[in-house]
Order: sequence, then C-alpha cells, then structure tokens
Amino acid sequence: MPVKLLHTSDWHVGKTLRGASRADEHRAVLDEIAAIAAGEDVDVVVVAGDLFDTAAPTPESEEIVYRALLGLSRTGASVVVIAGNHDNARGLRAVAPLLALGNVHLVAEPCRPDDGGVVSVTSRDGTPVHIAALPFVSKRGIVRAADVMALEAFDNAQRYSDRMRALLDALCTTFRDDAVNVLAAHTFVLGARAGGGERPAHLVDEYAVTAPSFPPSIGYGALGHLHRAQRIPAGAPLHYCGSPLQLDFGESEHAKQVNVVTLEPGTPADVRAVPLRSGRPLRTLIGTLDDFAARAEGAQLVLDGLGDGEPGDDPWLRVIVRSSARAGLAEDVRALLGPRVVEVRIDAPAASARSRPDLLDHRHRSPQDLFSQYLAAQGFDDDRVTNLFAELLDAELVDEGVPSA
Repeated sequence: MPVKLLHTSDWHVGKTLRGASRADEHRAVLDEIAAIAAGEDVDVVVVAGDLFDTAAPTPESEEIVYRALLGLSRTGASVVVIAGNHDNARGLRAVAPLLALGNVHLVAEPCRPDDGGVVSVTSRDGTPVHIAALPFVSKRGIVRAADVMALEAFDNAQRYSDRMRALLDALCTTFRDDAVNVLAAHTFVLGARAGGGERPAHLVDEYAVTAPSFPPSIGYGALGHLHRAQRIPAGAPLHYCGSPLQLDFGESEHAKQVNVVTLEPGTPADVRAVPLRSGRPLRTLIGTLDDFAARAEGAQLVLDGLGDGEPGDDPWLRVIVRSSARAGLAEDVRALLGPRVVEVRIDAPAASARSRPDLLDHRHRSPQDLFSQYLAAQGFDDDRVTNLFAELLDAELVDEGVPSA
C-alpha cells in the first residue's frame, strides 16, 4: 500500500500584521490542515520548521501550536516536526518529551542519525518510513570568529554549504530501498524564490545550500523556510509547501496550500497541492481619497493592476494614498475603508527643485518660512500644522523675552 504524507511548514504563529493579532486566523487554518490530514487518511505529517514567529512566543501562541500538533496526531498520523530559524530550539527541546507521548516527534537541533536525527515510523499498513530531520543550522555553529577575520566571504559561504552537504549525506545514509525515505529540512536552497515575508538575513548566499547537495535517495524532500510554494529542480523531489497564511503584503498574490504526497519504496513521489481557504487575504489599494469614498459607496475602485479581492473576503488592507501628506489622513482612510486598514502610505507629488530646502538661500528667512518650505518639499499640505508651528514658536520666543514678528 502507498504511504500518504502531508507536508506543511512556516506557520509563524504569533506573527502580527502591523500590530493586529492573527491568532484566530492561525487557529482556523491549523484546524483546516488537521481536517485535510483526517480526510486524506495520511500516515505521516511533516511540519518543516518555523512553528512560531519569535523565539519568545506568548502563552497564547504556545497554546495554538501545541494544540495543533496534538490535533494532527489525533488524526492517526505520526507527526514529525523540526525547528526553524524563528523557533527557540532549546524551548522546543524541553517540550519534546511531552509531545512524544502524543506521537509527535520533535527534532529541535541537528542530531546524529542514531541519536534522533532520523525518525522511523510505520504507515497504517506497516510500511517503514524513515524521516531524516534537519532543523535550521545556524552559521554560528560552522563559521567561527577566526574564519570571519581570516577568510573571504565566499570561503565562509562555501564552508557552510560544504558542512550542510555533509550533514545531509550523513542523515540520508540510513535510507533503505525497501522503505519510504523522506527528508525534512529547514533551509534555503540556492535559486529558490522567496515569498516576501521571510527574514532576509537568512536568504543570502552565506546561508544557501545547492540543489546537488541533496542525495538522490530522497523519496520526497519536505522543505521549510520559504513562504512561496515551489518545486526545486534537483535529482531528488524537493518541495517548499509555503506558509499556510499570507503573512506579509509581499505574499498577497500567493495562493496557500499544503502538499499531500503519495509514496512507495523505489517509485517517484506523487505530489498534490491542496489549497487552503482559511485566513484573510492581504490586499494593497492605491488611489485618492475620492476613489476610496467611491469604494465605500459600492463603486469599483480603480487600482494599478493589484486586484480588489473577492466580495466579502474582508481582507487586511495596505493603502497607498495619492495625496499630499496632512495630519489625520490615516484616520480618514480608516473611516472610509474600515478597521482592516493596517498600513497607510502617502504617494505625494514629487517636490520641484525650487521647493527643496537644500537648494534655497536660508539667510534672512524666518523660521516659519523655512518650515513651510520643508513641508512643501515633503509633500505635506496642512495649514493646521504650519499654524501650530507658529504658535509654538511664538510661545518659545515669549518665554525667552524675544518679541514675536
């Protein structure tokens, strides 16, 4: 009988959107993933790192993650979890023995194959499944301070890549021809495309692993770290399944999914993407206040090809206002578009060269005149601000005994 595996990663529970909580969305999408696992009768669930968004998760985030892992286990599947670069490896290692009681196998740090680095389970029909587990490997454990001082950046990047290849080889040497062999790794494969919400410092060549580093004995490579779902061209079937929610506005055009994989010993993996429906989409709106007022009245807002979402999807909104900046503009935008506006940016008309303060002669000019020129250069047009500046300046001059103009 074939073995069924569900691949998910990069939950980032605890991540907020410009301060707005997404806990309810995470609960919903993780429940949806558990329902998919149950409906598909999967034998194994692999969670490929970044369960949390921060190494110091809140109690609420911990409750969401641990309930979700146990919920996946209750479907009858064996659950294998690795730590990502956002996770606290020591914290996960502390709870691993408790999760193991619920058939959740958590590998928090790189280990030797015979010391927890390879998790062996069986499918519902008794087929052996070997999961080589490689959590995120920090460069600090490979490139020492002396290397940074003595070697070129390329040499240090090569040292990291070489060590990762050695780790992959060591873990995968335990694979057997009569078993289903899976790799779970949280890493950046050179040439893969980022999703938009990842930590940029860990998406550089110094943290890259080349595709040929992965042994061809891998039946399926369940990768985590990148938020865009994609297959990596390689001898082994390597897949990022992506994050289950749109985590940042750079991901607003990405459909979210889990991978359901059918495997048999010695045969190519059959990988099927199962779409996820939970969670609010992220949308970017561009226009004037009049455009947004028309939208609020039910008219179609004209956007710059960014799409307007589906009716009733109640998205999180980033709004770019084509207007001069002024006090209270963000509040006006939220009054028109509602509380889902989490970011307001100003697309102000470009200031002319004549209005640039650095090109003007400042001699014999009043502070009010200079301040007005500065606001004009910034595209800020609000008489209330200039009047307030004048009042504050007058008060300061009076306190110093200087007659106001």
